[in-house]
Amino acid sequence: MKISITNHALVRCGQRGFRENDFDLVFRFGTLTDDGYHLTRKDIMEVDRQVRKLVDRLTKLQDAFVPTTADGSAAKTIFRETKMQRRRRTGRR
Repeated sequence: MKISITNHALVRCGQRGFRENDFDLVFRFGTLTDDGYHLTRKDIMEVDRQVRKLVDRLTKLQDAFVPTTADGSAAKTIFRETKMQRRRRTGRR
């Protein structure tokens, strides 16, 4: 559900040193309460944990290559690309 931002909220946002996209961050990562959203230290620690897990996984996937069909609609396989394979594919020497 998309939450609309009132003109009053936008004015207060500027007065209090927040950016307009800060609303989206609080909605996305904050905790829903009876009367609104609250971004807590616990929420931030959970996001930090998730981001670290993602970075760890991406690091393990470094040099992975997924060739696709000519139209890009299907993955054929996945493998770790060597420097030689990368050079052949990109035409670099």
